[in-house]
Amino acid sequence: MVEARRRRDDVALGTLSLLKSELVRASKEGPGAGNINDELVVRVARKEVKRREEAIAVYRKAGREESARREEAEMGVLRGFLPAALSEQEIEAEVRAVIAEVKPDGPKGFGLVMKAATARLAGRADGTQVAAVARRLLGS
Repeated sequence: MVEARRRRDDVALGTLSLLKSELVRASKEGPGAGNINDELVVRVARKEVKRREEAIAVYRKAGREESARREEAEMGVLRGFLPAALSEQEIEAEVRAVIAEVKPDGPKGFGLVMKAATARLAGRADGTQVAAVARRLLGS
């Protein structure tokens, strides 16, 4: 925030202020109340990026290009707090390893595979990508 203030970057400053308030709010909920760790930062930043993606779609549909560009700029700031996303091949390799461990009974074992894969890939891959790869590999 200090660096954004020095650069007079209003978008980054506003986005970081919002992220800070969301982190404080989220830290008061759940088991580790009052504790802000890397996992919480990633989870909150991912949620905020998703909100921005949805807002961009709504703004573009309404023809509000300026608002959409502002949301994209905020999303860029938030993505700086997220770990690098895995490629499709890396996700597939991880899901294959999970399938080998879980040994599901065909497409019926999708839930078990998703539970294990989601835990294994937490914070590194989007759930919809993992689900698509798991469905393809399980043949459902």
